[in-house]
Amino acid sequence: MHATREIFRLAARDFLYERRLSLCYVLALTAVLAPLLILFGLKFGLVDTLARRLVESPVNREVIAVGSHRYDAAWFERIAARSDVAFVIPSTRRIAASLSQLQNPATGAVVRAVQMVPTGAGEPLLHLPRSPSSAAAKVTEDAFAKIPEGVTELMLSASAAQRLGVSSGERVLARIDRTAAGRDEGVVWEVTVTGVLRPEVLTEEAALVPLELLVATEDYRDGVAVPALGWSGVPPSTAARQFARFRLYAVSINDVARLEADLTAEGIDVRSQLTEIAAMQALDRNLTRVFWLIAGIGTLGFLASLAANLLANVERKRRELSILRLIGFPTASLMLFPITQAALIALFGALAAVLVYLPVTLTLNDWFTLSLQPGESICRLLPIHLALALGTTLLGAMTAAAWAGWRAARIAPAEGVRDV
Repeated sequence: MHATREIFRLAARDFLYERRLSLCYVLALTAVLAPLLILFGLKFGLVDTLARRLVESPVNREVIAVGSHRYDAAWFERIAARSDVAFVIPSTRRIAASLSQLQNPATGAVVRAVQMVPTGAGEPLLHLPRSPSSAAAKVTEDAFAKIPEGVTELMLSASAAQRLGVSSGERVLARIDRTAAGRDEGVVWEVTVTGVLRPEVLTEEAALVPLELLVATEDYRDGVAVPALGWSGVPPSTAARQFARFRLYAVSINDVARLEADLTAEGIDVRSQLTEIAAMQALDRNLTRVFWLIAGIGTLGFLASLAANLLANVERKRRELSILRLIGFPTASLMLFPITQAALIALFGALAAVLVYLPVTLTLNDWFTLSLQPGESICRLLPIHLALALGTTLLGAMTAAAWAGWRAARIAPAEGVRDV
C-alpha cells in the first residue's frame, strides 16, 4: 500500500512538473469531449422535447374513423374496456353534428355552422399542453373548466368565443334547422358557456358538447321528438341506439399502431398520427447513429493519440522508472504510473469540457426560448449523463494507458544502474 500511495504521488508530481505538456493533453481531450457533450445535449434535448410533445398531446393519440358505420353500446363497452384505450365516446353523423348558429343576445354577434364535438368525463383535449405563444399571450381561460352536461351547456373553441364576444359563465342562443314536409323549420334555445378552450385545442369554430345534446340535435333533424327541450316530433324508437361515428384516444402513442390495426381488422377505416410518430422515432434513431459515429471517431482518435503520448512519456522516463524498480517498487505499482497520469488528464479534461458545455447550452436554449414550452430545452443533459461521460472518459483514458503501463512494468532495474 505504501508503494502504491507513493507511485500515485510521484505520478501527480510529474504531471504538475510537466504542466505545459499536461495542459496540452487536457486541452486536447477538452477539444474532443466538449463538442460531443454539446452534440449529445442537442440530440437529447431536441428528441426529448419532440417525444414529450408527441406523448403529452392527445391529438397524436387520436384514432379517427373515416366514414360512417353502426356502433352499438356493446361495441363501445368492449372498446372502453381495453387497457390501451384512454377515452372513447359515441358521435352522431357528421351532417347532424353541427349547430346552425350561435348568437350572443347582448351584442347580436353570430357564428354560423358551429361543429359539435361530443365530450364527457376524462376529456383528453382539456389536458393538451400549452404552446409557448398561448402561454405568453394569456388569451384563454383555464383549460380545466367545467365539462358541459345535459342539453343546455357547451364549451366553446377560442375562435368561436372571440367572434361571439363571450366568456365562461355567459349564455348564448343556439339554433338548429331542419327540413320537414318540404318546409324549413328551426328551434332556438338558451345554452350556457362552461368554458373557453385554448386556440391550439380546437382551431376551427366548434364546441365541446355533451353526448345528450348531440343526440337531441340529431333526433330533431330526423323528426324525432326531444321532450327534454320541448321539441315535437315522432316518438323516439324503443330499439337500442346505434351511432355512426366515435371519438377514440389511445393511452399512449405506442398504443396507436395496435389500435389502428385492430380496428382495421374489424373492417373500420381509420386514420391517425402514425406517420408523425414514426418520423420522430426515426429521427431519434438516426440522430443516435450520427452521434455515436462522430463520438466513436473522435474518441478513438484521441485515445490512440493519448496512448502514443503516454508510451512516449514512459520511454523518456525509462531511467527514472528503472530506478524505482531498483529501490523496491513492485511491477504493479509501476503500471499505475502512466494510468494515474491518464486518469488526471481525463478528470481535468472532462471538467474543462463541462465548463465549456454549460455556457454553450445556456446560449442555445436562450436562442430558442420562443419556440419552447415551459420546462423544455433544445440542449440539455441530465446529471446522470454527465456522470456517465466522466466515468467513460476515465475508463477510456486508463484503458489507453494500459499499453504504456505494460511497457513500464517491463523496464528492468538494471537499466538505471547501466546509465549511472
